[in-house]
Amino acid sequence: TVLSFLHNTSYRNLELVVADDGSPEWMQAEIRKLPIQKLVASKSNRGIGANTNAGLEHSAGKYILQIQDDWECQGPPQYLEQAVLLMESHSDIGLVQFCGAGIADSEFRIRDFEGPDCYQICRRTPSSAQTQHVYSDLPHLKRSELVDYLGKYREKCRMEECELDYNERFARQSRFQSVFFPCYYNAVFRHTGAGESFRTGSWLRRWENAVVPIARRCKGRSPQLFASAKAIHRQ
Repeated sequence: TVLSFLHNTSYRNLELVVADDGSPEWMQAEIRKLPIQKLVASKSNRGIGANTNAGLEHSAGKYILQIQDDWECQGPPQYLEQAVLLMESHSDIGLVQFCGAGIADSEFRIRDFEGPDCYQICRRTPSSAQTQHVYSDLPHLKRSELVDYLGKYREKCRMEECELDYNERFARQSRFQSVFFPCYYNAVFRHTGAGESFRTGSWLRRWENAVVPIARRCKGRSPQLFASAKAIHRQ
């Protein structure tokens, strides 16, 4: 992840911070050999919320490109420079998404920018047919000001709960908007680790996927029973 990022990114005003969530000492020693400026190492595994908070607290930049360790950068090299230029000229843009679900690029174009076409991601409303999530584990560039504004990531909870809580807080605020470049979206970064993810490969995740059809039918026929079963499962 680190080497592919450096090889395929032309922007060079960088501080590389790796937040490691309780890897063995020998592995942390290997991480220190990478061309990075800081290693924020935890002695125990504390979860994505605490690990992300630790990395953010040690990041001094005005903008933060957040990448998990199972993504590879494949360019084009100017993607980060263009994203920084956009945010420098638009103080209301708090986050540039580089990956995610499909997004229609036919509305809310940022027209006063001389770089590649860029579009605002519509906010979620109760009547929206689609919900656009600002997930914390997908590659994205954000203002450190946004980090201070939203507050720390939720800790001591499952990864999905941490992500959804972050998304909900972003959706509720109106100070910052999120945007994407169609030419860079789902193109600059390639996910390499989905098949080895602890989350997607765990017995709990496989069991949850198996009961989804049953849960959907239960939710439609008996919302009260569905809510009770969901509460028991989460507990």
